[in-house]
Amino acid sequence: MSHGRSMATLAREMRNRRESGCTPKTISLPSPLGKIQVSGCENGVHTIQILMDVAPAERSGVPPPSCRVVSGAPAETNPELRRCVRWLQAYFSEPRGAGSLPPLPAFHHPALRADTFTSRVLHVLLSHVKMGETVSYKRLAEMAGQPGAARAVGGAMRRNPIPLLIPCHRVVSSSGRSGPYMGGRGDHLKQWLLAHERRAQEDAPRIEYKVSLLNPPNPFYLEEQLTPKSSTRHPRSGQTNLLQPPFCGTLSLTT
Repeated sequence: MSHGRSMATLAREMRNRRESGCTPKTISLPSPLGKIQVSGCENGVHTIQILMDVAPAERSGVPPPSCRVVSGAPAETNPELRRCVRWLQAYFSEPRGAGSLPPLPAFHHPALRADTFTSRVLHVLLSHVKMGETVSYKRLAEMAGQPGAARAVGGAMRRNPIPLLIPCHRVVSSSGRSGPYMGGRGDHLKQWLLAHERRAQEDAPRIEYKVSLLNPPNPFYLEEQLTPKSSTRHPRSGQTNLLQPPFCGTLSLTT
């Protein structure tokens, strides 16, 4: 992800703004990671920067700082920035999984609209690596259609203009180590984010589907205990049984 803008970067951003015809606004929010600056226009979010002005909030009896706008009055911000603020508020308020988060805002950074490897790999990451999951640089390169491009994936993560929303913190080394974040200066933030998401997933209430089949075709399927998006394996063949409708039976939901 990008941090610390050089003169060349600023000049490139000004040129991109002229070409896109938009006027971005910037708002600041406190968060458990420190102050976050979000820049965006009416077309979508341009950048997110984590300023690292404080240490990540420790898990204790003291709640972390609330994620609220401290500069840039909400009434003056555009709908996409307000949508981004709502997402960040939900994310830092102990999310119960990706399904509980509000919709993402639109993105309007040129790097995400270009036909490049960086754009492709960031979109693959956003679409396929969900809350509480991680993926290796090598595997993400394969998912993006470029096997062997693990190093290039690392470069794409460093150029991610919208961290947190596009979760470059979920990309780890093949050895299982978390790997660098913010050029190595934010490694502790990456570890905090991964732990935050794991805890949120562990704390989420488990939902079990109890399926009772009428006239079951196989006595082994008389009753199945499933968690959402899971499957069972046939006790004889070892083949996966998804138990998807239509089936002849009753379905009860318990939490």
